[in-house]
Amino acid sequence: MSKSIVYLTAAILATGCANHAKMDWMLVGGSKADGNIILGIDVPPIMGVAETEVTWDTEQANLEADRRCKNWGFGGAEMYRGQFPVLKTCHPQGFSPCWSKTYRIQYQCVDAKK
Repeated sequence: MSKSIVYLTAAILATGCANHAKMDWMLVGGSKADGNIILGIDVPPIMGVAETEVTWDTEQANLEADRRCKNWGFGGAEMYRGQFPVLKTCHPQGFSPCWSKTYRIQYQCVDAKK
């Protein structure tokens, strides 16, 4: 077997093992008294598969935080720092430095605008 066939086979297997997932943000913490919401995505490791590449919908996160704050009697929610500051934490296992990971984002509940 030629080296080019071996390299081609290895490349196909490596890309075939990649895992892509679109995930929704869920409530993982917060405080009604402090008026904050913490949303998160937890990406579990999948045996025999390369680390999962995650995509999400920013609008879904904004709507989820807004809904949670309104349920507590606030007017809505705003992201801290006016952007989408996602905190990513990697959990190394095996050969991958970031095989399983967690994403977190914080929102501040705000009063209704008058």
